Amino acid sequence: PVAQGFTQPVDLQFSPVEKDVALIAEKTGALKWVNLRTKASGTLAQIDVLTHAEEGLLGIAFHPDYAANGKIYLNYVANENGRDVSRVAEWIVSTPADLAVAKLSDERILMRVVQPYANHNAGQLAFGPDTMLYIGWGAGGFKDDPKGHGQNPLTLLGSMLRISVEADPSGKPYSIPKDNPHVGDARYAPEVWAIGFRNPWRYSFDPAGRLIVADVGQDRFEEIDIVEKGANYGWNVREGFHCFEPKENCRTTGFRDPIYEYGRKEGQSITGGYVYTAAEIA
Repeated sequence: PVAQGFTQPVDLQFSPVEKDVALIAEKTGALKWVNLRTKASGTLAQIDVLTHAEEGLLGIAFHPDYAANGKIYLNYVANENGRDVSRVAEWIVSTPADLAVAKLSDERILMRVVQPYANHNAGQLAFGPDTMLYIGWGAGGFKDDPKGHGQNPLTLLGSMLRISVEADPSGKPYSIPKDNPHVGDARYAPEVWAIGFRNPWRYSFDPAGRLIVADVGQDRFEEIDIVEKGANYGWNVREGFHCFEPKENCRTTGFRDPIYEYGRKEGQSITGGYVYTAAEIA
């Protein structure tokens, strides 16, 4: 163990300016810091979140210019007038170079997504090499994708989104990059980068700049995807390389295959999305 004393930790992201210090998201809403060199730890903030099933404080991302602006981004589920709503929010860290004494303030909510069920909320956030923010949403929950979100390009659910965190001149709290694949196409939400995901629970950009996603399967197959601009990854027509609905002779054209899958005899819900390139582990 490198650190202990945490409750339901679901994300860990290292400070860009303190090489030994990380922020840890606990599902129950605590945002904690830990210094892996001194073993010191503490709580930066306690976020008011829903915690039923797969809800909670689920993701953290540091702004590419965090050292100068102190901005971090959180993905969490809150109660809004009786509805379960995923929020992507920007916060300001008072002392970016010293999380141990920092305060969190000035929440600015960029995106709200109503969650029809309490599972498959995904929750990761990641800035790409292009400095854009990538937001992966699950298909909405329950089982079998009853709302059909995975293959609905007009919904934000079941999709990987790409946005700029800079406010739009129209007043929208974020803006749409002009080179998103479906800008100007009324058949797609303009935020959409790729569709066809069940629950892209964890993902990151590898050293080569590829977006690597661990997409959680339902009953049979877990999959790993390299997410590319404008692609469709098949849910809920396919699960991994296989037909899901219908069970046989499903459509295969127009879908991007995963790069790897494993069955439920080998493992359960996949948690991954990171590529290891060092040599200490073969």
